[in-house]
Amino acid sequence: MTIRAFAFLAVFLLLQAALSAAAWGKVYIDLAGPAFKKLPMGVQEFKDLGPAPRSAEERALRESIKKELLDAALTDLRFSGFFTVIDQKAYIEDSGSAGLTAGETNFRNWRSIGAQALLKGGFLVEGEKLTVEVRFFDTATEKQVIGKKLSGSVKNPRRVVHYFSDSLYEELTGNKGIFTTKILFVSGSGGNKEIYIADYDGKNTVKLTRNRSINLSPQWSPDGKKVLYVSYKKGAPSMYLLDLSTGRDEPLSSRPGINISGRFSPDGTKVALTISGDNSPELVILDLKTMEYRKLTSNHGIDVSPSWSPDGTKLAYVSDSAGNPHIYVLDLLSGKSRRLTFSGKYNSSPAWSPDGKLIAFARSDKGFNIWVVRPDGEKPVQLTFNGDNRNPSWAPDGRHIVYSSTVKGVASLRVIRSDGTEVMRLNTGIGGEKAPAWSPYLK
Repeated sequence: MTIRAFAFLAVFLLLQAALSAAAWGKVYIDLAGPAFKKLPMGVQEFKDLGPAPRSAEERALRESIKKELLDAALTDLRFSGFFTVIDQKAYIEDSGSAGLTAGETNFRNWRSIGAQALLKGGFLVEGEKLTVEVRFFDTATEKQVIGKKLSGSVKNPRRVVHYFSDSLYEELTGNKGIFTTKILFVSGSGGNKEIYIADYDGKNTVKLTRNRSINLSPQWSPDGKKVLYVSYKKGAPSMYLLDLSTGRDEPLSSRPGINISGRFSPDGTKVALTISGDNSPELVILDLKTMEYRKLTSNHGIDVSPSWSPDGTKLAYVSDSAGNPHIYVLDLLSGKSRRLTFSGKYNSSPAWSPDGKLIAFARSDKGFNIWVVRPDGEKPVQLTFNGDNRNPSWAPDGRHIVYSSTVKGVASLRVIRSDGTEVMRLNTGIGGEKAPAWSPYLK
């Protein structure tokens, strides 16, 4: 079962051993510092460390693994924003004859083509088990910065590289990497709107719902183990909770009318959502221990899309109580709401950044675009300018935002840096992707 397979990988893919201590005991890259020039680096093909293949099938499997490992490494390094990978045609060292260690590497050859860093790796296939050895070098000092030996399944070579990339990112910046995080999204490409899960780069996509109905607005629990979503599978829109490890799928809120826009509180004990009120859809908080509802808003407007502040004391949400939809912030202690946006015909989908310093949202004048604004409403900044862009969701590192983008009628997911740079399209292989939700750090 695909959900169980996902859980199995999370357990099985354990970090085995560090091949050596970091050569440099310091953080190289200051993420809070001014913009820096990307470092040119070489990335060698992964070396097959096993004996000669015994069959054409085995040879094809190893070639496929080699290709996936290299592609995952290139994707992760480019996504980090720290490196430009030198074209392999310029490489002097032969990956077939060169070794993986510093002593087996001619760093002069790499420096001669401008490489300031170098990634080398090898792999061994033993049945269903895949062992991958990866090393990152500083070509100037000719020393290894970090090296790892990891195990995983031959069915998912990319995940092994993503684990290494997390370690490398933390070694270079002092911050956690997001390469093993996941993204939820909705696609109606099969005729029904179903919920899917994919790696951060769009690969390894798995369908989570198969009820042939309308399933919307997936959201992660804070521990990344459950998915909250809206489904029409029983008729009216109700909230459901899907356990990713067991596959258990059960209703959470099925009050008469609508039950939509659910978001877990940061401590996971409550869910803010919109239900039908006496006059219009209103915001409520559902206590997951007592299953009691606490009403938050009461007006003639439509109040939807709550987003918790990281400290759990405030909710950003959308209301048209003043006419057009705008973003408001509700203080849960005082019960007072404050309007945050005053421009645009339609403001929607607020998403609080992990550090609490920004709120991302979508604004429409002629078409929707992604904006960020401080929680006090100051310094709004437009991040996207082409296509119709909606539903921003922050990566747990606070450096990246995933959103749905429709260009010339084709919907897809894109990732942008929170400063508006480095847009990357995610290719999930599904098509028509919308309503993304980036996972927290996963264990």
